[in-house]
Amino acid sequence: MALETRVVIVTGGANGFGAAIVDRFSKEGCKVIFIDINKIDGEARAAADPNLRFLFGDITLRDTWEAALALAQKENGRINVVINNAGITHEPSPVHTIGMDIYERVFSINLKPIFLSAQVIAPIMLEQGHGIFINITSTGCTRPRAGFAFYNASKAAVSIASKTMALEYAPTIRFNCIAPAVGNTTMLQRSIGNDENSAARLHTLSDSLPMKRITEPSDIANAAWYLGSDQSSFVTGTTLEVDGGRGV
Repeated sequence: MALETRVVIVTGGANGFGAAIVDRFSKEGCKVIFIDINKIDGEARAAADPNLRFLFGDITLRDTWEAALALAQKENGRINVVINNAGITHEPSPVHTIGMDIYERVFSINLKPIFLSAQVIAPIMLEQGHGIFINITSTGCTRPRAGFAFYNASKAAVSIASKTMALEYAPTIRFNCIAPAVGNTTMLQRSIGNDENSAARLHTLSDSLPMKRITEPSDIANAAWYLGSDQSSFVTGTTLEVDGGRGV
């Protein structure tokens, strides 16, 4: 199937990495349904592009995934690619200072949609005879940074779940991950904090990467484009590190 005919669901598509992914797939003629809780930006983005449909919803709820699938099937008759991009982190903190509410929220938003999207959409992809899931993880899976123990753990869970599902659903459905380094998104402020040392932390992060810069949204969009295409038809169960060499 030509990539430009594909129907794609993207979470967190109103800004950041997700917005760049949405724009990249739309630019190539794909039909994109993106889910976000940012209603103002989501509606504005969809209104400006006829290839886009915005769905306001909570990705930790099964009803949201069922609504996204129903919209894809109603308007296009199929769903080809699911990109689980949305996620959250927290300000750098040692574990004993993190509240249970933060712990539960990080795991719920970062991991639960991986489970729900597969439960709702994988059966349809099996019926179709093809499908692709792309899940955004983090270099924190393999090169953890202090202060983010359970953010790192949540993303590691995404990675191992994706690898396992790649085994379970091959050869019909491919599951892959993309692991960015710290990125130029709204999550950046949470990563570096908001105090007099924030600029120094950002400089340290950038300087620690061999490429001497942080991840740009277009970097992740390009990687998602590859994994969502037939060019990666023999790629499943892998994590593409788009991290400026941090994992070396």
